Amino acid sequence: MKDFNEIDKLFNEDASPRADCNLCKEWKYEIGQKTGYGTIIYKIGNPKNGWFAALSPKTGGNPKIDFTIQLMPFYHLTHFSQIESYLELAKNYGIAFSKICRAMTTILMQDEGLKANSEKRELSASIGIYGKSTTWKEKKEHLHIKIFPFRGNIGQPYTVDSSFGKKEVFKETNTGKEFVKMDPVKKVAIEADRFDQLTRKLIASLKN
Repeated sequence: MKDFNEIDKLFNEDASPRADCNLCKEWKYEIGQKTGYGTIIYKIGNPKNGWFAALSPKTGGNPKIDFTIQLMPFYHLTHFSQIESYLELAKNYGIAFSKICRAMTTILMQDEGLKANSEKRELSASIGIYGKSTTWKEKKEHLHIKIFPFRGNIGQPYTVDSSFGKKEVFKETNTGKEFVKMDPVKKVAIEADRFDQLTRKLIASLKN
C-alpha cells in the first residue's frame, strides 16, 4: 500500500533557507561576486521563485577550453520532484537552464569554430548535464545541477548510456567481480586570466 503521507511530506517539505547551508547563503551575493563555489554569473526571480548560477574556477576537463556552471534554486529544495510545487520557480528553471546552455554553447562555438551539424566529434558542440537528488538523509542536500562541455575525460560513457554497456568487461582475479575501466577525472584550476574572461563573457551573454 502506498504511503501518501510520506509522498506529501516530500513534495511539500519546508524549503525555507537553512542557516547551516552554504548555498542558501550564496544566492544573496551579487552578480560578479565570488562565493565558496565560484563566481555568480546569473540570477533570476525573487526569494520564492529564483535561481542563481555560478562559474566554477575548476574543471574536470581541459582547463584551456572547458568550464562548469552550477545552477541552484534560492529555496532549499532537496529533490527534483519538489520543483513542481512552485509554479513560478519551475518556469524560471526553464528560462535559467536554457539561457545558460545557450551562453555556454555560444562561447564554445565562437572560441573553437564548432559546427551546428558536425560530421566530426571534435567539431561538435556537446553539452552535458549532471544532477541527482535523494531522500536518503545522509546525502540529502540543496539541489544543484552542473552544466559542462561533454567531452574528453568528462565525456566518457556513463552508466545510463547504451555505449557504457559496450565497454570491455574485466574480472578481478581473487573475487571474480566484474568491472570496466574508465579514465580518471581530476579537477584542475582554470588559469586566472581565462576565468576572468569567461566570467565577463557569461555575465554579458546572460543579461540578454
